Amino acid sequence: MRVQCDVQGAQCLVTISGRITIDSSPELRILLLQYLLARSCQDLTVDFSGVEYIDTSGLAVLIEILRAARAAGKSFRLSQLRGKPLFLLEATHLVHLFDGQTSEASQTGGPSAEHA
Repeated sequence: MRVQCDVQGAQCLVTISGRITIDSSPELRILLLQYLLARSCQDLTVDFSGVEYIDTSGLAVLIEILRAARAAGKSFRLSQLRGKPLFLLEATHLVHLFDGQTSEASQTGGPSAEHA
């Protein structure tokens, strides 16, 4: 797993690539919390375009970051969800919790994964 962060004002864009598993999710948790809790970051978006796989430990990290964002009065969203990560979030009925997600289907005119 590789993580890159681009900060532009109050907007933080974290781009993840690779696999998010029980081995990498503790590191991801620490990094995302650091970015989220930075004073300058008010809107944390995680780009999933390079994520090929996420397991339930990674899903737990995302839910924890979402809770931390809500507690801090900040926004947290996922973008470019597709493939197995999108399937896991849809299968667990959690995709609606993360604003701003897009999928291959919504980009190609198929059924949308966007939820309010």
